[in-house]
Amino acid sequence: MRNFSFVEPTFQAREYQLEISQTIYDANVFDIKNWKNGFRTNPDMLPNSVTKFLSLLAELDVDYCIVGGIAYLAYIQDRNTKDLDILISVEELNKITPFVEIDSQDANFTNTEFEGLKIDFLKTSNALFKYVKKNQTVKYEFAEGAFPIATVEGLVLMRFDAILDLYQKGKFDKVARYEWDLSTLTRHYDIDWNNIFIISEEFFTKGQIREFKKMVAEWQQPRRNPFA
Repeated sequence: MRNFSFVEPTFQAREYQLEISQTIYDANVFDIKNWKNGFRTNPDMLPNSVTKFLSLLAELDVDYCIVGGIAYLAYIQDRNTKDLDILISVEELNKITPFVEIDSQDANFTNTEFEGLKIDFLKTSNALFKYVKKNQTVKYEFAEGAFPIATVEGLVLMRFDAILDLYQKGKFDKVARYEWDLSTLTRHYDIDWNNIFIISEEFFTKGQIREFKKMVAEWQQPRRNPFA
Protein backbone atom coordinates (compact mmCIF):
# COMPACT_ATOMS: atom_id res chain seq x y z
CA MET A 1 0.00 0.00 0.00
CA ARG A 2 1.17 3.56 -0.71
CA ASN A 3 1.93 6.07 2.01
CA PHE A 4 -0.32 9.12 1.84
CA SER A 5 -0.07 12.56 3.36
CA PHE A 6 -2.93 13.91 5.44
CA VAL A 7 -5.29 16.63 4.25
CA GLU A 8 -5.47 19.74 6.38
CA PRO A 9 -8.96 20.57 7.70
CA THR A 10 -10.73 22.45 4.95
CA PHE A 11 -13.40 24.53 6.68
CA GLN A 12 -12.49 26.11 9.97
CA ALA A 13 -16.21 26.33 10.72
CA ARG A 14 -16.53 22.54 10.76
CA GLU A 15 -16.37 21.55 14.42
CA TYR A 16 -16.86 17.84 13.86
CA GLN A 17 -15.27 15.01 11.93
CA LEU A 18 -17.06 14.03 8.77
CA GLU A 19 -18.86 10.73 9.36
CA ILE A 20 -19.33 8.70 6.19
CA SER A 21 -22.01 6.41 7.61
CA GLN A 22 -24.17 9.24 8.97
CA THR A 23 -23.79 11.25 5.77
CA ILE A 24 -25.03 8.41 3.57
CA TYR A 25 -27.81 7.56 6.03
CA ASP A 26 -29.07 11.16 6.13
CA ALA A 27 -29.00 11.52 2.33
CA ASN A 28 -31.10 8.39 1.89
CA VAL A 29 -33.56 9.04 4.71
CA PHE A 30 -34.26 12.63 3.64
CA ASP A 31 -34.52 11.89 -0.08
CA ILE A 32 -38.13 12.70 -1.00
CA LYS A 33 -38.04 10.16 -3.85
CA ASN A 34 -37.58 7.43 -1.26
CA TRP A 35 -40.61 8.71 0.66
CA LYS A 36 -42.74 8.53 -2.48
CA ASN A 37 -41.41 5.30 -3.98
CA GLY A 38 -40.37 3.43 -0.86
CA PHE A 39 -36.92 2.42 0.33
CA ARG A 40 -35.18 -0.45 -1.45
CA THR A 41 -33.78 -1.56 1.89
CA ASN A 42 -34.21 -0.51 5.50
CA PRO A 43 -32.17 2.73 5.78
CA ASP A 44 -31.40 1.96 9.42
CA MET A 45 -29.04 -0.73 8.08
CA LEU A 46 -26.90 1.77 6.19
CA PRO A 47 -24.57 3.01 8.97
CA ASN A 48 -23.63 -0.55 9.85
CA SER A 49 -23.24 -1.45 6.16
CA VAL A 50 -20.83 1.45 5.65
CA THR A 51 -18.76 0.45 8.68
CA LYS A 52 -18.65 -3.19 7.60
CA PHE A 53 -17.65 -2.31 4.05
CA LEU A 54 -14.82 0.01 5.14
CA SER A 55 -13.59 -2.72 7.48
CA LEU A 56 -13.75 -5.22 4.62
CA LEU A 57 -11.52 -3.00 2.48
CA ALA A 58 -8.95 -2.97 5.28
CA GLU A 59 -9.19 -6.72 5.90
CA LEU A 60 -8.65 -7.47 2.21
CA ASP A 61 -5.82 -4.90 1.99
CA VAL A 62 -7.51 -3.22 -0.97
CA ASP A 63 -5.72 -0.33 -2.69
CA TYR A 64 -8.39 2.26 -3.52
CA CYS A 65 -9.32 5.94 -3.44
CA ILE A 66 -12.64 7.52 -2.44
CA VAL A 67 -14.03 10.05 -4.93
CA GLY A 68 -17.51 11.45 -5.60
CA GLY A 69 -19.72 13.04 -2.98
CA ILE A 70 -17.92 11.76 0.11
CA ALA A 71 -14.60 13.10 -1.18
CA TYR A 72 -16.21 16.46 -2.00
CA LEU A 73 -17.57 16.70 1.53
CA ALA A 74 -14.01 16.54 2.83
CA TYR A 75 -13.45 19.87 1.07
CA ILE A 76 -16.84 21.62 0.90
CA GLN A 77 -20.04 21.70 2.93
CA ASP A 78 -23.74 21.91 2.01
CA ARG A 79 -23.76 18.75 -0.06
CA ASN A 80 -25.03 15.21 0.38
CA THR A 81 -24.49 11.82 -1.19
CA LYS A 82 -26.33 8.53 -1.00
CA ASP A 83 -23.53 6.18 -2.01
CA LEU A 84 -19.80 5.54 -2.16
CA ASP A 85 -17.69 6.15 -5.27
CA ILE A 86 -14.34 4.38 -5.34
CA LEU A 87 -11.40 4.46 -7.75
CA ILE A 88 -9.86 1.03 -8.06
CA SER A 89 -7.94 -1.25 -10.39
CA VAL A 90 -9.62 -4.31 -11.85
CA GLU A 91 -7.22 -6.52 -9.90
CA GLU A 92 -8.14 -4.89 -6.59
CA LEU A 93 -11.83 -4.92 -7.48
CA ASN A 94 -11.64 -8.67 -7.94
CA LYS A 95 -10.88 -8.96 -4.22
CA ILE A 96 -14.22 -7.33 -3.43
CA THR A 97 -16.63 -8.75 -6.00
CA PRO A 98 -17.30 -11.97 -4.02
CA PHE A 99 -18.78 -9.81 -1.25
CA VAL A 100 -21.00 -7.46 -3.29
CA GLU A 101 -23.97 -7.77 -5.63
CA ILE A 102 -23.20 -6.39 -9.10
CA ASP A 103 -26.05 -4.32 -10.55
CA SER A 104 -24.36 -3.28 -13.80
CA GLN A 105 -20.91 -2.80 -15.29
CA ASP A 106 -19.02 -1.63 -18.36
CA ALA A 107 -15.42 -0.86 -19.27
CA ASN A 108 -15.17 2.06 -16.83
CA PHE A 109 -17.68 1.37 -14.05
CA THR A 110 -18.96 -1.47 -11.89
CA ASN A 111 -22.10 -0.53 -9.94
CA THR A 112 -22.74 -2.70 -6.91
CA GLU A 113 -24.63 -3.05 -3.65
CA PHE A 114 -23.35 -4.21 -0.27
CA GLU A 115 -26.05 -4.90 2.32
CA GLY A 116 -28.19 -2.04 1.04
CA LEU A 117 -25.26 0.34 0.46
CA LYS A 118 -24.76 1.44 -3.15
CA ILE A 119 -21.11 1.44 -4.20
CA ASP A 120 -19.91 2.58 -7.62
CA PHE A 121 -16.43 1.44 -8.60
CA LEU A 122 -14.56 3.55 -11.16
CA LYS A 123 -11.93 1.37 -12.80
CA THR A 124 -8.41 2.58 -13.46
CA SER A 125 -8.41 0.88 -16.85
CA ASN A 126 -9.72 4.36 -17.74
CA ALA A 127 -6.62 6.53 -18.31
CA LEU A 128 -7.94 9.58 -16.43
CA PHE A 129 -9.07 7.48 -13.47
CA LYS A 130 -5.65 5.82 -13.41
CA TYR A 131 -3.90 9.21 -13.39
CA VAL A 132 -6.00 10.49 -10.48
CA LYS A 133 -5.54 7.28 -8.49
CA LYS A 134 -1.76 7.34 -8.98
CA ASN A 135 -1.02 11.06 -8.72
CA GLN A 136 -3.89 12.85 -6.96
CA THR A 137 -4.56 10.91 -3.76
CA VAL A 138 -4.21 11.92 -0.11
CA LYS A 139 -5.54 10.58 3.17
CA TYR A 140 -8.33 12.25 5.10
CA GLU A 141 -9.32 11.66 8.72
CA PHE A 142 -13.01 10.74 8.84
CA ALA A 143 -14.87 9.81 12.01
CA GLU A 144 -14.51 6.15 11.01
CA GLY A 145 -10.77 6.44 10.38
CA ALA A 146 -8.25 7.70 7.83
CA PHE A 147 -9.05 6.77 4.23
CA PRO A 148 -7.54 7.76 0.86
CA ILE A 149 -9.48 10.37 -1.11
CA ALA A 150 -8.84 12.35 -4.29
CA THR A 151 -7.20 15.76 -4.03
CA VAL A 152 -9.04 18.92 -5.08
CA GLU A 153 -7.21 18.82 -8.41
CA GLY A 154 -8.10 15.16 -8.88
CA LEU A 155 -11.77 15.87 -8.24
CA VAL A 156 -11.69 18.76 -10.72
CA LEU A 157 -10.30 16.53 -13.47
CA MET A 158 -12.88 13.86 -12.81
CA ARG A 159 -15.71 16.40 -12.77
CA PHE A 160 -14.53 17.73 -16.13
CA ASP A 161 -14.85 14.21 -17.50
CA ALA A 162 -18.27 13.68 -15.91
CA ILE A 163 -19.62 17.05 -17.09
CA LEU A 164 -18.52 16.30 -20.64
CA ASP A 165 -20.31 12.95 -20.53
CA LEU A 166 -23.48 14.47 -19.06
CA TYR A 167 -23.63 17.21 -21.70
CA GLN A 168 -23.33 14.58 -24.41
CA LYS A 169 -26.20 12.63 -22.83
CA GLY A 170 -28.35 15.76 -22.34
CA LYS A 171 -28.54 15.36 -18.54
CA PHE A 172 -28.43 19.08 -17.83
CA ASP A 173 -29.87 18.99 -14.29
CA LYS A 174 -26.96 16.87 -13.13
CA VAL A 175 -24.54 19.09 -15.06
CA ALA A 176 -25.71 22.04 -12.96
CA ARG A 177 -25.06 20.11 -9.74
CA TYR A 178 -21.56 19.13 -10.83
CA GLU A 179 -20.77 22.67 -11.95
CA TRP A 180 -21.86 23.87 -8.50
CA ASP A 181 -19.30 21.48 -6.98
CA LEU A 182 -16.53 22.95 -9.09
CA SER A 183 -17.56 26.58 -8.62
CA THR A 184 -17.58 26.03 -4.84
CA LEU A 185 -14.11 24.48 -4.92
CA THR A 186 -12.95 27.44 -7.01
CA ARG A 187 -14.18 29.93 -4.41
CA HIS A 188 -12.58 28.14 -1.46
CA TYR A 189 -9.28 26.82 -2.84
CA ASP A 190 -6.29 28.27 -4.64
CA ILE A 191 -6.41 25.85 -7.57
CA ASP A 192 -3.52 25.79 -10.03
CA TRP A 193 -5.69 25.99 -13.13
CA ASN A 194 -2.75 26.33 -15.51
CA ASN A 195 -1.39 22.99 -14.32
CA ILE A 196 -4.83 21.38 -14.52
CA PHE A 197 -5.25 22.50 -18.12
CA ILE A 198 -1.77 21.20 -18.99
CA ILE A 199 -2.69 17.81 -17.49
CA SER A 200 -6.05 17.94 -19.27
CA GLU A 201 -4.30 17.93 -22.65
CA GLU A 202 -3.62 14.22 -22.12
CA PHE A 203 -7.30 13.40 -21.69
CA PHE A 204 -9.41 16.02 -23.50
CA THR A 205 -9.47 17.70 -26.90
CA LYS A 206 -8.43 21.31 -27.43
CA GLY A 207 -12.04 22.28 -28.02
CA GLN A 208 -13.18 20.64 -24.79
CA ILE A 209 -10.42 22.34 -22.80
CA ARG A 210 -11.39 25.68 -24.34
CA GLU A 211 -14.96 25.23 -23.04
CA PHE A 212 -13.68 24.19 -19.60
CA LYS A 213 -11.62 27.38 -19.47
CA LYS A 214 -14.75 29.44 -20.17
CA MET A 215 -16.55 27.71 -17.29
CA VAL A 216 -13.66 28.35 -14.91
CA ALA A 217 -13.52 32.02 -15.93
CA GLU A 218 -17.19 32.37 -14.94
CA TRP A 219 -16.63 30.65 -11.58
CA GLN A 220 -13.69 32.95 -10.83
CA GLN A 221 -15.78 36.09 -11.20
CA PRO A 222 -16.26 37.78 -7.79
CA ARG A 223 -19.72 37.44 -6.33
CA ARG A 224 -21.58 40.70 -5.80
CA ASN A 225 -24.67 41.63 -3.87
CA PRO A 226 -27.29 42.69 -6.46
CA PHE A 227 -29.43 44.21 -3.70
CA ALA A 228 -26.75 46.50 -2.28
